[in-house]
Amino acid sequence: MKQVIVIICLMATASGGMAQEAPPQQQRKNTIKLDLTSRFLYRNALIVSYERVTKPNQSFVIAAGYQEFPNATTLGDDVGVKSDRKRNGFKVGGDYRFYLKKENKYHAPHGVYIGPYITYHRFTNERIIEVDNNGTPEQADLDSKFSILNVGFQLGYQFVIHDRWSIDLSFVGPSLSHYKYTLNIGGTYTFDKDDIQNEIILDLLDRFPFLDDAISDKEATAKGRLDSWAFGYRYQLTVGYHFGRKK
Repeated sequence: MKQVIVIICLMATASGGMAQEAPPQQQRKNTIKLDLTSRFLYRNALIVSYERVTKPNQSFVIAAGYQEFPNATTLGDDVGVKSDRKRNGFKVGGDYRFYLKKENKYHAPHGVYIGPYITYHRFTNERIIEVDNNGTPEQADLDSKFSILNVGFQLGYQFVIHDRWSIDLSFVGPSLSHYKYTLNIGGTYTFDKDDIQNEIILDLLDRFPFLDDAISDKEATAKGRLDSWAFGYRYQLTVGYHFGRKK
């Protein structure tokens, strides 16, 4: 609901902007941005992107930064997280944008845009887990690696305010996504390792609805691995600073 409200407010602002007089044809070509969506979705995230106008109505964007997988207290009905010993991750990506001439009164990067995009996410975690083994708690070490590759197409709108500040919202972004997850359980324990690995992967599926739909009957491997293609979705909000000599 919050996302819908944000989109409606931004569209209303855009409609008001279209009624203004046409701005000068000169334009600044650079925008540096901070990704706010990653701050909400992931833990300790700092993703920065740079947009460069290549033609009056086209641009490219590159993005990179640090992010951690969301904090979890459980990894299944019988698996709890005692502590996170180590966690890190990153995101890299890029997209190419076509600002629609017929829909926009302004040159890029102000207005409605469409175009392809690609992103890659990588997370690594080392945790101490506690497993309920028929009423007896047992601890073990869990090392996991999780990556997501998204290749898709997006629709968005970017505002440039007072020729300096930008608000960029990508609100339609379907993708074909590759999810890869591997885990290893170490330590001294008596529970069935295969059952626990399976439970942890099933918990991961519940956190990503598009991936959950792609795995028939929620089948996971007994070797602590998941490797699957599924449909994904991108929505992104960034704020930025528009700079450079007008040309």
